[in-house]
Amino acid sequence: MVIGTIGKKNKVAMLFVALWLVFACSISSAEAAIGVNYGSLADNLSPPGEVVKLLKSSSIGKLKLYDADSAMLSALSDTGVEVVIGVTNEEIPRLGSPSFANAWVSKNVVQHLPKTKIKYISVGNEVLTTSEQQLASVLLPAMQNLHNALVGFKADDQVKVTSPQSLGILSVSFPPSSGIFKSKVVDTALKSVLQFLSLTKAPLMINAYPYFAYRNNPSDISLPYALFLPNGGFADPRTGLVYTNLLSAQLDAVYFAMEKLGFPNMELSVSETGWPSVGDVSEPGVSVQNAMNYNRNLISFVNSGVGTPARPRVPLEAYIFSLFNEDLKPGPTSERNFGIFRPDGTLSYDIGLMKTTAAAPSTGSPATNSSSNSTTTPASSPPAPASPAADPGPPNNPGIGPGGPGPVWCVAKPNADANSLLVALNYACGEGLADCTAIQFGAQCFYPNDLPSHASYAFNSYFVKHGGNKWNCYFGNTAMLTLSDPSYGVCTYPSVK
Repeated sequence: MVIGTIGKKNKVAMLFVALWLVFACSISSAEAAIGVNYGSLADNLSPPGEVVKLLKSSSIGKLKLYDADSAMLSALSDTGVEVVIGVTNEEIPRLGSPSFANAWVSKNVVQHLPKTKIKYISVGNEVLTTSEQQLASVLLPAMQNLHNALVGFKADDQVKVTSPQSLGILSVSFPPSSGIFKSKVVDTALKSVLQFLSLTKAPLMINAYPYFAYRNNPSDISLPYALFLPNGGFADPRTGLVYTNLLSAQLDAVYFAMEKLGFPNMELSVSETGWPSVGDVSEPGVSVQNAMNYNRNLISFVNSGVGTPARPRVPLEAYIFSLFNEDLKPGPTSERNFGIFRPDGTLSYDIGLMKTTAAAPSTGSPATNSSSNSTTTPASSPPAPASPAADPGPPNNPGIGPGGPGPVWCVAKPNADANSLLVALNYACGEGLADCTAIQFGAQCFYPNDLPSHASYAFNSYFVKHGGNKWNCYFGNTAMLTLSDPSYGVCTYPSVK
């Protein structure tokens, strides 16, 4: 996947601005529930009662289990936490028996209703892309039998049956409008599973990890794009839809693939997504800061209700992976460090979920790998005049500048072209090394959340950092010097004397 500029047409750039403004309507992460996966591949986890105490001290309102842990389900009684009960891959063949499915639902679901708020039964994990191909042929019968058992217990309105799949079910994912499923997956089981989900009004669950896409292709995917941070964005050449974060692009690829298969109204639930905080030297993009940025911005994105470009304002639910670091997971170091908590219940990093902890803003400029000092290149670069070494063109506001009558600032021109502003903003916060912390989501200069305001702050930061010369305030003729202090409220613009 190549993340390039958003194109030359103003209407595309203005669409980005419109989407950006919609994003500004998001609500606080502490005010709405976010789901978290409870992975238990560890030998140092607290007992279920202590885990539930931790959940109650947070704003986590949804918990996804990978099995039907009776002790955990009992501990979740009367908490109001929505629960996803997992069926392990090993159990799927046995659920091909209606009597076994009935007994399974009776023991693991009905016994805990209504005190434990069970929302879904998730059947298996990434069955359609697993090496155990025989499981695919028994997936649908297992799901049908579980649903029929719920019908028999009159619990089918409350509890839906679904199955989490990986993005590996797609044969094409870029651009999103070209999304299409692998023909073998479709023929084996997927089309039948989607028909079942459509009939029972259940969503398809998708495990979507921008981290893995970035890790596998860091030269073509910008880190800010993967982390929901400011970036130049990408316009789908087929639809003109603008994408400013990788998760939206991944989900829309699935939406478009389902539409081509005849399911234009199918809902998605993000059953797993997250970012590791510790990794090996060979794993790019892994750091506490990046993990915090991704999960904080994910929460804001989900709670905003903005949806994706192809499904605007369609609510999403997402389950962060994972609640705890898991010390028994195989693979690289990152696999054992996706937890937002350590096993003892202390925070791995703060993403604003604790009820007693004020949510701090996520940081701004592209973060660096914990094992390297290199900074990620932004998604696109500006015209050469943004460099002090280039010809800055005619001087703007020639009577204003360092050594003049008073403090001076650099801001965006009022009528600057939106597309040019985007490119220049991306440069300032990336290669230009401006300090863009204050314009990140939730920070002191995030509002007003519009392109000219954010560009003005970034331009001024670059201007001050690089010497405050007139040619440091050019940015392709989108910037100008001013004697009027643009600071407001708690948002302070540094000046050059």
